[in-house]
Amino acid sequence: MFAVQSAYELLKLNFDVYLFCIKDSKIDLNSNFISTEKKLKVKSNSYLNLSNILRLKNFLQKNQIDLIHTQFSKDLWTISPALFLIKKHIPLVFTKQLGSFIVKKDLLHKKIYQRVDKAIAISTVIKKNLIETTPLDENKIVVIPNVVDLEKFNPANFNKLKLKKDFGIDENTFVFTNVARLSPGKGQDLVLKAISLVKNQLQNTLFLFVGDAEEKEKFYEVELKSFVQRNELSELVRFVGFRKDIPEILAMSDAFIFPSYAEAFGISLVEAMAMGLPNIVCNTDGVIDIILENKTSLTFQRDDYKTLSEHILKLRFDENLRITLSKNSLERAKEFSFENYNEKIINLYHELLK
Repeated sequence: MFAVQSAYELLKLNFDVYLFCIKDSKIDLNSNFISTEKKLKVKSNSYLNLSNILRLKNFLQKNQIDLIHTQFSKDLWTISPALFLIKKHIPLVFTKQLGSFIVKKDLLHKKIYQRVDKAIAISTVIKKNLIETTPLDENKIVVIPNVVDLEKFNPANFNKLKLKKDFGIDENTFVFTNVARLSPGKGQDLVLKAISLVKNQLQNTLFLFVGDAEEKEKFYEVELKSFVQRNELSELVRFVGFRKDIPEILAMSDAFIFPSYAEAFGISLVEAMAMGLPNIVCNTDGVIDIILENKTSLTFQRDDYKTLSEHILKLRFDENLRITLSKNSLERAKEFSFENYNEKIINLYHELLK
């Protein structure tokens, strides 16, 4: 959905925005601020689909498009061939949101990626992944992190005690929250192991896990809930599933835990920091670009749930530490504002359009 957010921001800045998308997709249905005549909709976007390539070529020429920005590598299989058919050079920007384990340096991929003028990596680890798996020259890659909506995630907009009451949580209960898909790489099992080590010291404490498991990873959700039962953690742990009211949940929380050790960036962590939550993170991958160790966040290394348990106790009982981390997190989150992102993106566009 970041493509939709970006399009909306560009419209606010008086750019003339067009959209190429799959008909009735979430992107299509959530982009009604773009008129129908400025959308090119296709049934699907399969690799080297000749019909889509020709339709896109005609759409670009008809509307005299100056620049293309795509958020998904698969789209290059339609965009690059369409651009090869046009004599005029139209700059192509490609944002890489997720890492890949597939090396794409064969002749065909070299041809497809040859047409990319600039690649945006959302974190340092994603830039490294682009260099390792694609034929892109390093000088074509720039790191521009994703953003947080600081108006939506603003603690001043919420009444913490009222929200706790609405959630059926006693106002004296200390709430740790994790917001993430239930998945092995997200590290929820590490949190449960850490809780089990110090459970007798965690009176009036609740750990909220917000998120569901995908169908292929339901086994992990079952394992988590089984661990809770076996280790008598039911009074401390609550799984609340998928929720849309994330700002409200963060607003009534007292601290945030982000144990993910396979993260391209970590937008839910930035959202928690924007809400002023002191936090504990696994110090790896995309998280490194977000936090300031011991200033915004307490950190632990992958699988070191003993240190994680110690940090849980620190945040639970050291109010001065929480205040310091909260203040620094609020300030750090401003670095990931739409204003900063837009400035970097627009400068990049102007550079390419020269």
